[in-house]
Amino acid sequence: MKYKIDESLCTGCGLCVNVCPVRAIRLSDAAHIDNDSCTGCGVCANVCKKGAIIEVPDEIVQENVSVPAAIASGVTTAIGTVRDAINRYTNSGTNTGSRRGGMGRGGGRGMNKRNKRKR
Repeated sequence: MKYKIDESLCTGCGLCVNVCPVRAIRLSDAAHIDNDSCTGCGVCANVCKKGAIIEVPDEIVQENVSVPAAIASGVTTAIGTVRDAINRYTNSGTNTGSRRGGMGRGGGRGMNKRNKRKR
């Protein structure tokens, strides 16, 4: 949590300035909290006798959920490359296996020159 000061309630007593461990509070007419330095410890709110230091929720940081363009481009390129390889493979007209050495008519023997002579 972060804190802010309700300037209409702040009397400028300086108690909060003295107890802030990170020196995030400065005093002019009223106290002002540097939210970049504030760690949200709440010590200042605990010492303020006027209740001028108010707890406020941290801003919700919206994360960028989109994929960076470079990564998206790389993924698209990779997908395209894989798709092209699959298309070349499936459209090549060749069988996945070899007819040689299969269990067809030759009984497991491949058709080489020696086997052709025996037949």
